[in-house]
Amino acid sequence: MALMDLSSFKAQFPALCDDARMRTLGAHEAADGSRELDLTPESLESFSVPAPKDPGTLPAMLKQGPEAVAYYVSFRTDPQRFGIYLRPGGVKALKEEYHRIIWRDLGKYADKPIEDVVDRIEYTLVLDYLFTHARFHYLVDAIAANREMADGKPRYLPYLEWRVATARKPPATPSDVVDLEEALANLEAFKNFINPGYCDAIAKLVAGRLDERNVQEWQAFFIGARWGTEIANAISRQPPGFRDFTRFLNRTTSVGATSYVRVKYSYNKEGQDNARKTLSARIDGVSPPADLSAAPDYFEFEPPPFRAYLVT
Repeated sequence: MALMDLSSFKAQFPALCDDARMRTLGAHEAADGSRELDLTPESLESFSVPAPKDPGTLPAMLKQGPEAVAYYVSFRTDPQRFGIYLRPGGVKALKEEYHRIIWRDLGKYADKPIEDVVDRIEYTLVLDYLFTHARFHYLVDAIAANREMADGKPRYLPYLEWRVATARKPPATPSDVVDLEEALANLEAFKNFINPGYCDAIAKLVAGRLDERNVQEWQAFFIGARWGTEIANAISRQPPGFRDFTRFLNRTTSVGATSYVRVKYSYNKEGQDNARKTLSARIDGVSPPADLSAAPDYFEFEPPPFRAYLVT
């Protein structure tokens, strides 16, 4: 499914990009003076935030989810500077919270100075979470635009109106999700943290810097899913919708020697596929069918690369 240059979408389809309606429905605006980030792997390797942390970040995430730190600006409102915007004080606050979680478990296994490696690990985890979550919102917008270009039927604005209206009401049934888009955005972001390949790459950053026995403890923390469980617990304190991502995962429990109940999450392809098909139908303005097996999944393509900005 080919996508157009989205920077020209507003000029070609102004009726599908009503600024006033977009703002009313919660669309973000580009921050003046923001600095574009270089997203090449080499530049991200050295990314850091010199600004102090914003102490209001974690409380704000309880109300706004990760949008308190990183938010998406649509090509419908700003064709030249659409993308993902990071609040530096929020990035630093989330990085320090990740440090607290990691160090609580692994600080005693750092037998040598590894502050530089730990910084790299924490910034990587923070950026991957924030970018992946916000990118999902961009993907929803791009999917709607691609469908709109095909037949001229408005989709994104009616979808946003439906999304806002349903998010204000309690779920009709226990199986309903208040805000499916936010749940799937958090699911996409969380999947890395239970992906053995991703976690192994993170843990390997301490290899050669610590005693081998301690390296194994770091590997056990990340690859053994303790990190994923910690982050799932943190996300569970976000608002409804955001925290419902675990509905699309497998959840298992085990009891340790001290009667501590350990929760572990694993990938559930069927659960995610059905949720994506449901959201695809909502974007198209139709009710999802009871049997989703033959329903289309519009999330099976890559949108154009996004840009990112640091709010200054």
